[in-house]
Amino acid sequence: MNPRRKHRLFRAFFASGRRFFHDDGGAVTMEYVLLCTLIAAASVLMVITFSRAVVRRVALVSYAMAGHSPEKLQEAAERFRDDVKDDVVVGQVYSDYMHGERVEKN
Repeated sequence: MNPRRKHRLFRAFFASGRRFFHDDGGAVTMEYVLLCTLIAAASVLMVITFSRAVVRRVALVSYAMAGHSPEKLQEAAERFRDDVKDDVVVGQVYSDYMHGERVEKN
């Protein structure tokens, strides 16, 4: 290989490396990626947290629209209320995991 050509290749290689390490154009992109990741994580947590409550309300409304007796509606509402207590425990476990606390299984 021609020594001059070899020298030009090395200069071009090192110049591209220098541009790569001194270019901060991708920083804005990374900020948007981090922002989108945080929004996605918050959305997932909201779905996990509120999905069961929404399903219970929709089920209760559908029972009422289907013409069930008031006694059956009351039973379903009480059953759903009991499930909420279990959801609180599950939510506390999720919170402990997210905050890095040790969670012991009962």
